[in-house]
Amino acid sequence: MLSELVLSALTDVILACELFFLAGLSLRPGIQTFSPAWIWSLTLALIGLASMLGAIDHGFFETIGHEAHRPLVIATRIVIVLGSLSMIVAASFQYLTSPLRQGFVAAGVLGALWPVFMILTSDDFLSVILYYSVGLIFLLVLSVVRFRQNKGTLPMIAGILLTLGVSAMIPMRSPGFWGLGLYGSYHVLLMPIVVLLYFGGRWFRTTR
Repeated sequence: MLSELVLSALTDVILACELFFLAGLSLRPGIQTFSPAWIWSLTLALIGLASMLGAIDHGFFETIGHEAHRPLVIATRIVIVLGSLSMIVAASFQYLTSPLRQGFVAAGVLGALWPVFMILTSDDFLSVILYYSVGLIFLLVLSVVRFRQNKGTLPMIAGILLTLGVSAMIPMRSPGFWGLGLYGSYHVLLMPIVVLLYFGGRWFRTTR
């Protein structure tokens, strides 16, 4: 029977491929660079990259205690922070106007310094969870306030709520599904959820 670490790596690969595919679908012809839709496609790609880095680490380095394990952990977590920041930027560009837009983007950048510092100086993962949870809640609040602004708001709200619920498994140290373990279960549960996030961002504005 495969170990939980191996299952985590395998499910991470599948999730990463799905996210790369959805990011590619999002980055369709006619989208202007740095538009909300373009930034959302970048967000999906960054989350996919974090999943792929995690899979490489779990599958090849963590299992044998290789010296590259720690650098890959750092890289994976920093990419998660970048993806969370990209989410904040996408939400700000979609729903806010100047100067509120610049203010929240600046706050997102400053807020990212704390998890990055914790990543570089400790093995703390809670700061990363809190930061991307803040990004999700920020997008959730704006999606609810501007509910009628685009057709993708309902799947976006559903996707965010489900992501927050599934993410709670990590700080709660849930055992996950039998045979999959915590992180394998986490990745499997995210697979249908990220489709909702894709459809939510599909209706983001394609112009700057």
